[in-house]
Amino acid sequence: MLLALRRDARSVFFRSRGGAQVDLQLQLAINLYRPGHYGNACSVDAVADLFGVSVGAVVKSSRRVVKALVSLAPVHIRWPNAQRREQLSSYETSKFGFQGCIGATDGTTFPLAYQPALHPWTYYDRKSRYSLSGLITCDWDCSLTNVVVGCTGAAPDTFVQALAEWSEHSNIFFSAGQYLLADKGMLYTRHVIGPFKRPECKTAAGKNYNYQLARLPVKSEHTIGILKGRWGSLKELQVGLASDAHFSFAMEWIVAFCVLHNVCVARGDAFTRQPLADPSPSAIDDPEAGALPMRLQVQNVVCAFMREKGIYRAHVR
Repeated sequence: MLLALRRDARSVFFRSRGGAQVDLQLQLAINLYRPGHYGNACSVDAVADLFGVSVGAVVKSSRRVVKALVSLAPVHIRWPNAQRREQLSSYETSKFGFQGCIGATDGTTFPLAYQPALHPWTYYDRKSRYSLSGLITCDWDCSLTNVVVGCTGAAPDTFVQALAEWSEHSNIFFSAGQYLLADKGMLYTRHVIGPFKRPECKTAAGKNYNYQLARLPVKSEHTIGILKGRWGSLKELQVGLASDAHFSFAMEWIVAFCVLHNVCVARGDAFTRQPLADPSPSAIDDPEAGALPMRLQVQNVVCAFMREKGIYRAHVR
């Protein structure tokens, strides 16, 4: 990672005039320690005392490292290409019967430590906290394939989903018959498949399908848990939102440590990808078109898989 920052983001750390910067390795050490801790442990004063540098050095190095990591986001957070999507689909077909499934998606919030100075009510989420909303999409290796940020905590998951590129231009990001798994809070489309609700879920087929599906969308929840567990600062952002610059830095902070999450996954820490060419870049799909037929089609395939494996239950309470 140190070599990558020097090679791909050297302009962030290069200074043509003025005083010398803190050593690059120390800057990275500060900004691996600080985001990895939660609450007072990651405060600027505490980190400055621990590393023997000034408060200003901690603030400036945080900005530099975050900016450098964000510049690497297109390299490390990438939508799977056609070949990789086929591999993901084949894995899910053989293991769970979800033919065409290439990943999972779920919304999450990033709580704020302080009340925003401007329009605080727009940040107040359903859990009675001030927060920012985001959408995480991942594959079965817990690697992030897409991250959507930029919404306040009051924004529902369906609104954040509508801002995702893969939702707006699905013909670029999905091949025919491919989809993501999600929970009930997401907007169902032909590319976002979730559990059946009442009354459809009362049938034997609906119950079996929901049972099988419940084993997979949890992957996105696990990924979010690993992300926030590894980078504890995402559990409570120590950023005072008093200007547009502060808001932008908060977004960059989230994306920066999503990049490091994928670096850890790629390096095998226990606890890569271009979309197809767009034949019509300006075309925007109707997001809800074909949602129910696609879910029924997936249900039929999954139930057939469960019958073949002998795990289909004809009478489900």
